[in-house]
Amino acid sequence: FGHCNVPHKYSRNLLLGVWCNNTRKTYNRARKGMPIPYKISQDKIDRLNKIDFQWNPAVYDGTFDKRCFELETFKEEFGHCNV
Repeated sequence: FGHCNVPHKYSRNLLLGVWCNNTRKTYNRARKGMPIPYKISQDKIDRLNKIDFQWNPAVYDGTFDKRCFELETFKEEFGHCNV
């Protein structure tokens, strides 16, 4: 896959998807000063950052790149972008 943007409902490994989602929520709540169910150590945060873990996957979910590619393909076929 080449990324660490595991979706919440990752069908190949549901537990991994749930774990990533819970880790993201905990991290983001802690950054905002909100109550959190458990603390993530700086060591764990550093380990996840080292592998480019996506703390906010909605920021980049690959949709733009996918749609842009589809639009480029459409334009090659039809000669316009009037979709």
